[in-house]
Amino acid sequence: MPGFDYPLLLEPISVPKVWAGSRLAKIPGRHAAKSGNPIGESWDVSTWPTAPDDPTLCTVTRITNGPLAGTPLDAVVNVPVVVKLIDSADKLSVQNHPVLADAHKDEAWHILAADAGAYLFVGLADGVSEQEFCDLIRSPDPPEEAVLGCLRRASDVKPGSHFNVPTGTVHALGPGLLTFEISEQTQVTYRLYDYNRERSRGKLDLDAGCRAMMTPRPDKPCLEPGLDIEGADRVETLTEFPTFCIIRAAGERITVRSAKHMHLVTATKGDIALSGPTRDWHVRLGFSFTSLLPPTDESYTIDTDGSGEALISPLRA
Repeated sequence: MPGFDYPLLLEPISVPKVWAGSRLAKIPGRHAAKSGNPIGESWDVSTWPTAPDDPTLCTVTRITNGPLAGTPLDAVVNVPVVVKLIDSADKLSVQNHPVLADAHKDEAWHILAADAGAYLFVGLADGVSEQEFCDLIRSPDPPEEAVLGCLRRASDVKPGSHFNVPTGTVHALGPGLLTFEISEQTQVTYRLYDYNRERSRGKLDLDAGCRAMMTPRPDKPCLEPGLDIEGADRVETLTEFPTFCIIRAAGERITVRSAKHMHLVTATKGDIALSGPTRDWHVRLGFSFTSLLPPTDESYTIDTDGSGEALISPLRA
């Protein structure tokens, strides 16, 4: 059992990126860049120790409410996923994640905001083999049109769109997106193509990435949500992975009668309020924020404050 018994609010960790947009810094309760590049990533729920590209940056989030306020999250519980917000003003590299027994990274994207005509890529296009794609990206300075033409493109992406990215799958976010990302905890990423940008020369992970593409993903049972939900106008399962699943609950006042697993609640359209069995259960979440909740046999309520939606994401212990 986790070492907490009420919804935890967490202090986001802001990470500047050269490709960052300006949306994150404008969300109330989030931080603007202190210097240099604007904020491209916000680590919102994490017990992963440090950023993969900066070992000096601690990425363990801290609790900000209730009796555990000020405590690093990893001192209370190990969370098997990492929740980030990604604000991409430029196109991100084409990448994938390992397919190993001890290192894998299933992930899912939920789009919170999008420019007109925004796009992204998930998977290979029909008729393109893994070997064909790997041969192309291993060639000298492969042309962007050819590489992206091998990928399955989602065009004109809108807020509320949802994409599942099983570990090993080739993927890339495009510009003009604010994306809620939940992924398995292991933060290992293979960069396969970065538009021949000078800053990436000699830094791609072609061999490891191609091995991951060609390795079958383990056939493990998906996590059963273990949720008893009442009062919602609509309950929709968006993601079914072994480590986590994602449920979209629509309605003005949603009651969770019980929850078998530790789980996340995310405000995806506007502010929401939680209320439950004790005073510490009464918390508010601003738009885009996520709270970590314990398993519970007692009911609690999600008031969507007119936004009409929340994501609930059970986690495997």
